Amino acid sequence: MEYEHYLQGGDFFDEGDEEEILLTFIYFVLAGLALFDPYLNPVERRRIRDGAQSGAQWVVELINGHRDRIFDNLRMEAPLFLQLCDLLIERGYWEPHPTGRDCVGAIDGTHVSAWCRAEDRERYRNRHGGLSQNILAVCDHNMRFTYVRVVWEGSAHDSRILKDVLLNPNCAFSRPPEGKYYAVDAAYTNMPGFMAPFRGARGTQQERAARTLFNRRHASLRGIIERTFDVFKKRFPILKGPMQNYLMATQNNIVLACCALHNFMRDN
Repeated sequence: MEYEHYLQGGDFFDEGDEEEILLTFIYFVLAGLALFDPYLNPVERRRIRDGAQSGAQWVVELINGHRDRIFDNLRMEAPLFLQLCDLLIERGYWEPHPTGRDCVGAIDGTHVSAWCRAEDRERYRNRHGGLSQNILAVCDHNMRFTYVRVVWEGSAHDSRILKDVLLNPNCAFSRPPEGKYYAVDAAYTNMPGFMAPFRGARGTQQERAARTLFNRRHASLRGIIERTFDVFKKRFPILKGPMQNYLMATQNNIVLACCALHNFMRDN
């Protein structure tokens, strides 16, 4: 016979087949080394998290982002994550504002969907092109609204609304006690009772580092208002729109009623 065969386990094997199988195995091993070896085939590494935010700012961005993103990172959805934070605070495992004991809350504006007549649409059109109201709100560290100002159009700037609230006695705005303050973002003026973050990066290296640290701690304080808005709008989808063609006074009452219900659910 041209090839010698032998019997093993009831099957016939050819010695040439064994050599072919061995060579094929060696080929795949070498190909795998060439593919995954960082020296033979360098692969450009990239960070999994591409955002520029860090720390508390990254968490706020994660909460307000797409629901799949926060689930991929924390293995839970935003409402459950916020409930976990509340539970940790309630049981004394976490103090949310250790460096801001004089901070009594946070102030910010948020846009809710609005409907208006054709002649008023330019005033209610926000910078994204949609129709909305700009709501000024104050919340405490328990994510409860302590003050809400409606009636302002979507084109109004946050600082303009706060200025009107402070100067108009009919708004019944309660300033913080002496020595206390509200945390506000850079859109507002830094003044007694209202603490805004530092702007720019001037000064020596030590001064810039100190300002950066302050802004990070300030962001952790002010983040409470962002989380409150996020939970608030998830509970009441009508605020995201589209708003029905109600009278503007009715739309204002809808917002105030939602705020009252939000506080009721926080208390219970």
